[in-house]
Amino acid sequence: MGILLCFWAVSAKSEPNFSVFLESGPLRAYQDKEKSCLWYLAPPPPKLKYVNEKPSYALEVFAYHGRKATGDRDKFWQKVILTLDFERAWPEEARKNLKKLIAKKYFCEAKFLSLPISQAKVKILFGDLTYAKTWDTRWRPQKIVIPLEDYLGALLWKAAQKGQVLLSLVIEEKAKGVRQEKGRTLPASLTWVWTLPLNMDRQKNPANFRLYDLGGRLERAYTQLDILCLDFVEETLPHLYATFVEIGFPVNGKILIKKVRFDENTPFRQQVIFPLAHELNRPYRYRVLRVFDDGTQKIGPWQEKKGEFALDITLYRNVKSSEEAP
Repeated sequence: MGILLCFWAVSAKSEPNFSVFLESGPLRAYQDKEKSCLWYLAPPPPKLKYVNEKPSYALEVFAYHGRKATGDRDKFWQKVILTLDFERAWPEEARKNLKKLIAKKYFCEAKFLSLPISQAKVKILFGDLTYAKTWDTRWRPQKIVIPLEDYLGALLWKAAQKGQVLLSLVIEEKAKGVRQEKGRTLPASLTWVWTLPLNMDRQKNPANFRLYDLGGRLERAYTQLDILCLDFVEETLPHLYATFVEIGFPVNGKILIKKVRFDENTPFRQQVIFPLAHELNRPYRYRVLRVFDDGTQKIGPWQEKKGEFALDITLYRNVKSSEEAP
């Protein structure tokens, strides 16, 4: 059986014309300014995702307590990360009905594209506190990862320990296009705003609240190492393309190297699985490589670590290690 591949060519000048649109129930689509059968679907409203009837969110605390053995006994820091998974899709029936409307009015088969989002913003409202994060593009599909300010993060975690936390999320997305006015084509933009309540209940969903002690010690053989990299969540470096970490650990008298990649599409926490049992209370070595959009690289020095089951390679945590932005 043969497979026919069809491509819809979109020129660099293609833009939605906000003056021309059609609706099918809650779905609205905007016509391209040049192609009558190319239509851009408005962004669907976000809804919190549920997996096995459980809400898909996480409030995670990553904490580090210095120790005398590592020479940083007085050092302490923590980072609170809120992760939200969403479902975003228009009903298939609405899409089918919209295609019928376009075929009837324009005598062609409609081609649908998602409306290009030029900016997205998320606000968290908790009591009298407001925290906002802005992206210059659409946030990652179906997922938002938000590093909270220390004060707000500490308040949320403390409130969660006592029971429920009720938040309000204000999600805003902006799209650019054109509009028609008195025979002229002018630049234009549209903004969509949704407000979602979020009830985080630690008693009902204890697995959604996690505390990681990055300085925790291991006293026996272990087969994995957690690696934390907030370079892309925190946006610590402009034009950063990817962060790699190489980890060398001794196995049967030899050094085995494992390499892990972080970028804007990977989780900020990953694990290295050791093929053989390894005593992590023995020193292991690691180094960090950062690659930028223009292809330049910055390679950090090999460093030694001992006795911890988690490794944080975020740049701002290692500013004294000679790793500087180019």
